[in-house]
Parts: sequence; C-alpha cells; structure tokens
Amino acid sequence: MGDRLFKKLDDPDSLRRSPIFVFAADPQASGGLLCLGETAGRARTRPEFLALLRQFIDDAVIDGLLLTPADAALLAVEERLFDDSPVTPLVRMNAETGIWNPRSGRYRESPSLPFSTVTIEDAASGGAVRLGLYSITLNNRADSDEVVLSAYLRFARAVGERPDFDHVLEVFLPNLPQPGLDPEAQGQFVADSIGRLMSYLLPHQRPRFLKTAYTTPAIWESLTRFDSTLIVGALGGPRRDARTTLHLAHDVITHGGRAILFGRAIFEEQSPRQIARALRAVLDGRMTPDDAYSAYQRATEDEPV
Repeated sequence: MGDRLFKKLDDPDSLRRSPIFVFAADPQASGGLLCLGETAGRARTRPEFLALLRQFIDDAVIDGLLLTPADAALLAVEERLFDDSPVTPLVRMNAETGIWNPRSGRYRESPSLPFSTVTIEDAASGGAVRLGLYSITLNNRADSDEVVLSAYLRFARAVGERPDFDHVLEVFLPNLPQPGLDPEAQGQFVADSIGRLMSYLLPHQRPRFLKTAYTTPAIWESLTRFDSTLIVGALGGPRRDARTTLHLAHDVITHGGRAILFGRAIFEEQSPRQIARALRAVLDGRMTPDDAYSAYQRATEDEPV
C-alpha cells in the first residue's frame, strides 16, 4: 500500500531533503460540472479526470493524492491502485460550506459552517485509506467560529481513538471580508488561531501535518518555527501561471514549510504531469524555480494548449 507520505512524516531527515508533495485532486467537493479543469478546449469530464489521476499514481512523482470519498472508493478500494504504488491516498473528510462554489451559488456570502462528507469508518475503507483531510475556515466571529472549532475538535478526538487512521488539518483564510485587516493581518489571525487550536489537542489527537495559506515570509516563518513538532504545509490556491506556482513552492520550503498541497495550480495547467515533475525538482532542490519553469516550457512545447 502507498506509504511514502507516512515514511517521510516519520523521518525528519527525509522530510527536509524531499518535502511532502500532495496533489489536491478533490475539486468536485467544492465546485460542480466545470470544476475539473479543461482538456481540448472544453471542460474536463469526471472519467477524463479519473484517467489523469491514474496517470499520476503510475508516475509516482507525488507523495500523496487527495481524493473525494467517491473517487477514493473507486481508485483505492475498487481498483486497488495504491496497493502497488508508493503514492499515499488521502480522502476529504468534510466540505465546509465556505468551499461550496456552484455556479450562481451564494454560500460564500455567509460564514463557513461544518459539513461532513464521509464517516471515519467509511473513509478508512477497510484499511485501503489511512489518512483524511479536514478543513476549517475561521471568520473572526465568535458565533460561527465556535461551531467550526467544536465540530473539528469532535472529529480530531474521534480520529485519535483509531489506531488505523490519521488526519491532516487544512485552515483557510476567512471567506468573509475582514474590514480593517489587510492580508498580513489576516495571516496573523490564522497563524495565531492555529497555535491556539493546537493547544486544545492531546498528542494522539493532533493532525499529522497542517495545510494553510502562505501569506508573507515573516508570518510563515513564525508559524513554522513556533512548534517543531508541527509540520506545516501550504495550499496552492487559484492558479495564476506556472512560474508563480513554482516560486510559491520554493518560498514555502525556503521559509520553513515541509509540504505543499496543490490542486488547481496543477490540474488547470497545460500539462499537469509536467508541472508536477517541475514542482518535484524544486522541492527536492534539484532546480531553481526559474530553471524548472524553463524545463517545463521545453517539455510542453509540442503539447496542445
């Protein structure tokens, strides 16, 4: 079974040499029919997206693959694709309302609230999946943030009682406007909220690592240095361009991060598999971001846009 991610988590030297790289391939938990990127100038279908994921598993460039419960049931349980692959499957455990994003939807105008997508028992899939991702969004409002944090603490305590399952925690920036708070202040709010939240958890209840937004070098370094037992990684956010994606990965690692979990920045690229190879080279220190971008351009010269 794919256990490369667990091996890195258990070996600090290996983690420093080669930080964790997870492909966040769970956009359907947020969007709808147009959420899987494009291919040949049109929206990618679910069968086409699943075919891409099978290629990622075969390539084994990534360390982990984050899936929706439905896709995990197909690829990990029914097809058993991770049995002979080093890639570790992860399943999204919740889809809080702050990430609901259908066309014409207005959910993001309200504070994010908890919404569970799969039970721990079903996510574990009889041992086929051993790691789940749980996400939270705090909006600096006591009423909604209390609901969000209480739901997460119940989840973390339940997972902590299972020897066969662990979790990753994703913490988003607020989904509502924060009057008077610039991006740096919002980053400080999230970093302090993470530190506060970790103090509520017993060792066996803590996430194996964190995923949050990279805001500024100073805030990132303060977060990654605060607690040496806490492994911090960055989410990719919306895709801008390949060069920006590669520089983001480099900045995350340079300032103390030990993981990236990128989704749209990969599957919305001209060549998802080639940008993954370029990201791996940057993470492992084999290429600078600019050199990796040049290599990516060469590798995609003959691929259709």
